Amino acid sequence: MEYDLLIRGGRVLDPGQAIDGVLDVAITGGRVSALGQDILADQARRVIDVRGRYVVPGLIDLHTHVAYGAITPGVGMEGCDPDVIGVGSGVTTLVDAGSVGVAAIGVFSAFIQPKASTRIVPYLNIGSYAHTMPTMVDVNSMDEIDQDAIARCMAANPGLVQGVKLRLVGPLVAERGKEVFAAAKDVAREYGVPLMVHIGDLSAHRRPNPERLTPVTQFALDQLDPGDILTHLCTPNPGGAQGMTQALVAARERGVILDSALGRGNFGYRVASEQRGLGLAPDTISSDLTAMGQNFHSLLECMAKFLAVGYSLADVVRMTTVNAARAIGMEDELGAIAVGREADLTVLDLVEGDFEFVDTAQETFHGGYGLVPVHTVRAGELVPPVWGTHPWGWLPATRGAL
Repeated sequence: MEYDLLIRGGRVLDPGQAIDGVLDVAITGGRVSALGQDILADQARRVIDVRGRYVVPGLIDLHTHVAYGAITPGVGMEGCDPDVIGVGSGVTTLVDAGSVGVAAIGVFSAFIQPKASTRIVPYLNIGSYAHTMPTMVDVNSMDEIDQDAIARCMAANPGLVQGVKLRLVGPLVAERGKEVFAAAKDVAREYGVPLMVHIGDLSAHRRPNPERLTPVTQFALDQLDPGDILTHLCTPNPGGAQGMTQALVAARERGVILDSALGRGNFGYRVASEQRGLGLAPDTISSDLTAMGQNFHSLLECMAKFLAVGYSLADVVRMTTVNAARAIGMEDELGAIAVGREADLTVLDLVEGDFEFVDTAQETFHGGYGLVPVHTVRAGELVPPVWGTHPWGWLPATRGAL
């Protein structure tokens, strides 16, 4: 037998390579070994017929929280099991967006990555005690950005930390946000990794003068470097990027990645629709999933929300494959179905019907399509997903044709 696995008859949609057509994908030794029409089934040990379904590069979720087991349940922000929101949901690669600081980042290499089938790319939260205490504020004082501890962390974990995460939330950011940003940026520059900056403070309305976050966001947006990531592009919360069209365009032209990261608390349908009208499509779609949110949505549902905003299927696949791979500096390895590359694939159904969604402002909106994971292939291994994070399935109010 020439091939280990043959995925036959699917519509291959790979926007990064301008591929959109019915093709067979053959896999040998964990890598794509052939891509073409009418590959002989008797040459493969196993054949999966996916006629009428889409085959896309393995989906990449640029913003998740999967420090599973690093935080005591009920205390702080718990992480998801990476394989539940990863390969079990049609997603082959997850970026952990700063779930923990220096004190707990070692849990990834010691426990989480070795046990997971899903590829995990960890980012370090700039707050030394981030999310290990029951608060949504990562940095409460400048002392919590501990440069010496960060240096020891980096030396003890070579190659582990692939980025630095800063959340522009909380009283300290409102008072000294520019200093906090500058300190985080210094760390990212020191270690040659991108800085991911969270904008939008869900709890700011409970504090006086929430508008003080706006100039901090503007400052950060102007200071981000090529390869840095602005996350929560579509947030309706104080400190969001609404009204900053010129700065967003300039940042994108410099090479800054504009990431949506919906979560439960940072997606406004009206904001996303307005940005689309202004030509400010997100570069990437991500979920911002935590343990509290994993029964609320999955990456595929986030993609369906952007279909409802008016983007095409090719658009949302591009945002979760080639664009996301580029954002993490892995475009030569991920985000495409190409002979010789590791075989990360997602097979999905596009389901037509009346799908109802709710955004952060509790505004209901409707879309005509949903996306359902059917098969996940991670490094050549076939993994059966379980309807994303909803084991009961995710169906429209009114079902159309499959």
